[in-house]
Amino acid sequence: MADYDADAELMDLANQLLAQLKMKNLTLATAESATGGFISHLLTNIDGSSKAFIGGVIAYSAHLKNFTLKVDYDLINDYGTISPEVTEALLDGLKQIMLSDIGIAITGVAGSYILEGKPRGLMYIGIGTHACNKVKEFRFHGTRMEIKRQCAKATFEFLLAELENM
Repeated sequence: MADYDADAELMDLANQLLAQLKMKNLTLATAESATGGFISHLLTNIDGSSKAFIGGVIAYSAHLKNFTLKVDYDLINDYGTISPEVTEALLDGLKQIMLSDIGIAITGVAGSYILEGKPRGLMYIGIGTHACNKVKEFRFHGTRMEIKRQCAKATFEFLLAELENM
């Protein structure tokens, strides 16, 4: 039996996602925090990705979330940077700044410690369109990189499911 290749699976999902976006003539932008640009990295490893993927922001700090994507500090102070509320605010910021058809926003804890009282592996993945935002909570396990891979897989699957209805 061949070894499981997580990266090959992720690239297959990224290819499927870009193909669907191109077929539907839709553009995508990202706001990544806990994944540190990993989603964007996977997408831009595919030739022709620029036809659908317009770019992303790695908003790792609260300051950058506020400065770049206009997430209000009151929201950050009330809910923390790792929350569905901030994830949704990141999506709203993407809509204003990037002008893409679809946005992906990710917040969470990929590291080996509790952050803002939130456990390792807790991730919020949001998908935003002009019509609405949807944010889901996920719990992943493993090393930092394993959590990022699981989050990327869940993000691609979440968006592929949403694209079926568009």
